[in-house]
Amino acid sequence: MFLTHHARPLAVLVFLVVLSCLGCSSQDKKAPMAERGLLDLAGWDLVGNGPVALNGQWEFYWDRLLAPEDFKPDLTPPQPSGFMNLPGTWKGQMLHGQPLPGQGQATLRLRLLPGPGEHQLALRLISIHAAYRLWVDGKLVAQSGELGRSSATETPHRSLVLARFASQGKPIDLVLQVSNHAFRRGGLLYPVLLGLPDQLDLIHIRIWSWSMFFVGSLLIMVAYHLVLYFLKRKESSTLYFSLGCLLLACYYVTSDPSDWLINMFIRKADPDIIQKISVISYPIMSSIVYRFYRSLYPFEFLRFIQNLCDLRNLAFVLIVLTQPNIVIYTMLYWFAISTVLFNCYFLVMLIVCVRRGRDGAIFLLLGYLSFSAATLSEIYGHIISFSEGSILLFGFLAFVLFQALALAQRFANAFTAVENLSADLRTEMDERTRLEREIINVSEEERRRLSHDLHDGLCQQLVGIRMRCAALARSAIPEQGVAEEVTAIFSLLKDSVSQAYDLSRGLWPVELAPGEVGASLADLVRRVGQSSGVKMQYFEELPCESCLNEHLVQLYRLAQEAVANAVKHARPGRIIVTLGCESDRRLTLTVRDDGVGRQAVRSAGGLGLRIMTYRASMIGATLSIDDAEGGGTVVTCSLACAAERTTREGTDG
Repeated sequence: MFLTHHARPLAVLVFLVVLSCLGCSSQDKKAPMAERGLLDLAGWDLVGNGPVALNGQWEFYWDRLLAPEDFKPDLTPPQPSGFMNLPGTWKGQMLHGQPLPGQGQATLRLRLLPGPGEHQLALRLISIHAAYRLWVDGKLVAQSGELGRSSATETPHRSLVLARFASQGKPIDLVLQVSNHAFRRGGLLYPVLLGLPDQLDLIHIRIWSWSMFFVGSLLIMVAYHLVLYFLKRKESSTLYFSLGCLLLACYYVTSDPSDWLINMFIRKADPDIIQKISVISYPIMSSIVYRFYRSLYPFEFLRFIQNLCDLRNLAFVLIVLTQPNIVIYTMLYWFAISTVLFNCYFLVMLIVCVRRGRDGAIFLLLGYLSFSAATLSEIYGHIISFSEGSILLFGFLAFVLFQALALAQRFANAFTAVENLSADLRTEMDERTRLEREIINVSEEERRRLSHDLHDGLCQQLVGIRMRCAALARSAIPEQGVAEEVTAIFSLLKDSVSQAYDLSRGLWPVELAPGEVGASLADLVRRVGQSSGVKMQYFEELPCESCLNEHLVQLYRLAQEAVANAVKHARPGRIIVTLGCESDRRLTLTVRDDGVGRQAVRSAGGLGLRIMTYRASMIGATLSIDDAEGGGTVVTCSLACAAERTTREGTDG
């Protein structure tokens, strides 16, 4: 189940690892190695096999800055202190039974035996700590910084140099002076490459191309997730992710593995400032990454650890900004050790998140594994040993990719949840609408029952009492004044019977049924006109023999409310009620008065108006209240008239 669900991200990770391995190995044939200061390249074809790393044993002259003149044949040659394997550092090398310190100066010498023929060659040197000069056959071809025997006299400068020279097929003598009083370890942490100039230029272009692709991708991530954050500020994970990508880009463009890509855009950038930006970006990024994880999984990533991480990073940033390089790179060693501990904590917490089924946790775990592998490789290469190739680019690329996938999965799950909630809400709304309609139907049914109970019960009893009172009034009553009282009671009973019948018919007119709503509206107009004294008229324009629209009862209630509102608030002299079918097959009810207009109706505050609006919405009708021509108000309610469902065929078919 686990492998099936997570096979795709694992496959992507394997692909990136394989790609990084391919990127780190540019040579198929095993390259020759220098032995005791001599490197035989007679069997190496630079055209076919590509550039070769001048790795192996170089002659090592500790604490001496020797120039090519010191190695002239007519002079007694200086004796080397030993042999030093490059790439490597002299820190810890044993000399006279004592380990060498990281700071100091030395000369390195190598004799090359190239193949026959004349060639234009080049040497690629990068990130030599901290100042150096290189001679080829006595000619100075490369220099970076100013060498010195102390930090006061030395000017360190880490740079990339492509030194070109001509080969006549004769032995080539390389003399390299290196001084280091600014970094923890002196020496060469990257191999010196020998090749054709076009080949070395191509390596540089390839590194910058990959770097620009990676940095461009990061900047796109930054812009995209910043937009997401500004659209939804409660989702702070997108802000932390964008800031993390920005810091990652700053770190990468100012670091060795990108050949200091920043120099492509800022030609005269101060190397010391570039170095500080590179060193500062990483600790700040670790704090941002922790906040990113904590914004996603607040129960697993503790605030206490976040504060601890922030204190460590703040202290290191202050050291970088205020202390000399020797102190910075000494503290970098302890920072790297603490980074390993924090990496372990991150990995453990992400594994816990995966086991708890947190959204996107598997992607974050895979991304942090690749990130940890890349950073630990760099830590190992710069602090513990040396590294001929860097997987930093591929590790960072995998890290960013998986973080983006984790956010994408969370957003996709959120959208799915919203869709499910929307579907549930639609179901609930449909059910609510059904229940509301059922309540209205129950209400109408209750009106009908009360109407019938009044009509068949109370009204009949009142009629019986009235008839008996009428008979009593016609009989001879000897008592003086009793006859007048009986006549008055008879008159009151007559009025009560009329009111009871009106109440019964108001609750539910006897003929109020599909096909007979016209009679009900006409009776409504007659009764209200009689009781209010307002002149009222009813017009019906229905082309069908018998209208069977299922919402006629609601139209009657709307007319009833509209007429009542007009009588109460508009002070009309005339009210006209119309029911008809329009040309577009819509059943339309119109109540028009010539009263004071809509302002009076609106100022009434109208619970009745809200009831009318609600009834119209329940049957899918459109309700409008407008000013009538010549003054007054017109209330219009219109709904679809489906002829196939609302009409009955005649006897002739």
